[in-house]
Amino acid sequence: MLNPIMHYIIICEGGSENAYIQELNKYFKEQEINIIFRPSPVNTGHFKEVIKKYKCERKKNKFYIFVDYDIYKKNTNKNNDNYTKKSKGIPDFLFNYFNFEDFLILHLNKNSILEYQKKCDDKNHFNIPMKSEIYMPLIKNFFNDYKKGNLPADFKISEESLKKLFFNNQDADIKFESDFACFLQEIILQDSKRRCLTSSKNTTSSTKSLEKDSQK
Repeated sequence: MLNPIMHYIIICEGGSENAYIQELNKYFKEQEINIIFRPSPVNTGHFKEVIKKYKCERKKNKFYIFVDYDIYKKNTNKNNDNYTKKSKGIPDFLFNYFNFEDFLILHLNKNSILEYQKKCDDKNHFNIPMKSEIYMPLIKNFFNDYKKGNLPADFKISEESLKKLFFNNQDADIKFESDFACFLQEIILQDSKRRCLTSSKNTTSSTKSLEKDSQK
């Protein structure tokens, strides 16, 4: 029996997240991982606009909301007030702490991350998240051709880059975090377990068939 393909709708902020999710889908296909993400960009992370999109999507496949925490940390437009009062039917958001660029840096080696983290510390980023005009020149030291709405030209999702993402996301020395990374790690693990289980069942079935044939 073939493993079913798990479909997930990912409500996300905009172009960069959309591009990342499309890159993930390419990786899933190449690695025969039975997961397909359908991005549904909002073009903002503000709570009210995100919930409008959620209400349009909620009757479809499994969905998750992937946004940046910076405007919630600063309570811009009362985003955090609205989020903390959200109804029980609205799922918890998968936040990047604090923005997509912080999430992107988690795919690099630890030394590069700590170098960027020092620059962010100097700007008090972890108490008052920086605006894009401040952090964009900093992130370009690590992704020199990066522009909002796209991924860096040489950025590729691979088994190695995802291992770095998952490991760095749990490293106590690293202040950047991502709920989406935790979610991604979990569903890839679930898919691996399903494939192992199916393989085991197929092997058992084949063995029983051979045993029956040998007894004839």
